[in-house]
Amino acid sequence: MSRTEKILWGIALVGFLAGIAGLIQRFTGGHTVAAYGTYVPWGLWVAVYTTLVGISIGSFLIAALGEGARIRALQPLTGIALLTALAALAGGLLAIWLDLGHPLRFWKLFFSTSPTSIMGWMAWLYTVYGILLLVLIYLKWARPTSPLLRPLFGLGLALAVIFGGAEGALFGVVSAQALWESALVPIRFLVEGAASGMALVLFLAILLGYLEPEPGRFLRWTLLGLLLATAVLEWSEYSTTIYAGIPAKVESLRIVLFGPFWWVFWIFQIGLGLVVPIILLALSGERRVWLGVAGGLVAFTSLSAKLNLVIPALVVPELEGLRMAFTGPGLSFDYFPTLSEWLLAVWVASTAALIFLTAYRLLPAMRARPA
Repeated sequence: MSRTEKILWGIALVGFLAGIAGLIQRFTGGHTVAAYGTYVPWGLWVAVYTTLVGISIGSFLIAALGEGARIRALQPLTGIALLTALAALAGGLLAIWLDLGHPLRFWKLFFSTSPTSIMGWMAWLYTVYGILLLVLIYLKWARPTSPLLRPLFGLGLALAVIFGGAEGALFGVVSAQALWESALVPIRFLVEGAASGMALVLFLAILLGYLEPEPGRFLRWTLLGLLLATAVLEWSEYSTTIYAGIPAKVESLRIVLFGPFWWVFWIFQIGLGLVVPIILLALSGERRVWLGVAGGLVAFTSLSAKLNLVIPALVVPELEGLRMAFTGPGLSFDYFPTLSEWLLAVWVASTAALIFLTAYRLLPAMRARPA
């Protein structure tokens, strides 16, 4: 085991142990340990869920292009990409499961849901996608020359695109929330997910010492293109919102840009998540240190984009005067995650990291070729 891998194990174990406190508080105190309530029913855990699912999509895209589309530059990273996709999916589903009011009733999404429910369809898509990931990992490990690999990667890519778009549609079709209701939201989910997943695989490949010049060059330019596409999509969304002047939507956007947590948008989402990585990718050439920094910044700031989507839409009253009409526990439009929410989020992320590290250690055939 390399020194870098030992450090990753140490960080993941510390986060896992520290986060157990949040897990215990979640099961003993229910949702009373969270800062959301009647008016703001979604918070940090939903943002973590959408972020990790997006990372899974982007990671799987590398594997699907490498094995399914036969892009040789990406084939050395197929194993790491598959393990990252599985770990991120497991973490994302764990986050949303813990966010449910009654986690043990999750099975109702499969058997007691409307056929027109996007959330119900997503539950089945996640299940099929997760099983498919396990099958692909087994085949890649035990039968790397299997003729089933290519068609299964194609099927997986279709599933990832479908549920990635559906994830965005879950927000985009909610007409009651002006900030969410947009045809661009599903596209943003796909592009941002592809960028964050590719960035994390790039970061891990460099950190673990398994990045050859050719895949590094391919990921550099692809990630740069995805970040530029993200910038265009965000500019399109925000500029048309401001120009249209729809009060509820403009107010939510004002909170994103100039509200009490403006720094989440300007420093993390735009500065560290877009501007700095774009500069590094454009000017760094093939220097691994800067490529790794760029990938790490994109991956670890991707949560900020989801926080700026989920929360600002909910903290704006749907009716004028609603903020003052009723008062009481849970009847507040002010939200900032509690310590318990942060601890549980750390536990979920650490669990996903431990899943990746365990599989990486037990399945050496999944590792990329050393550079």
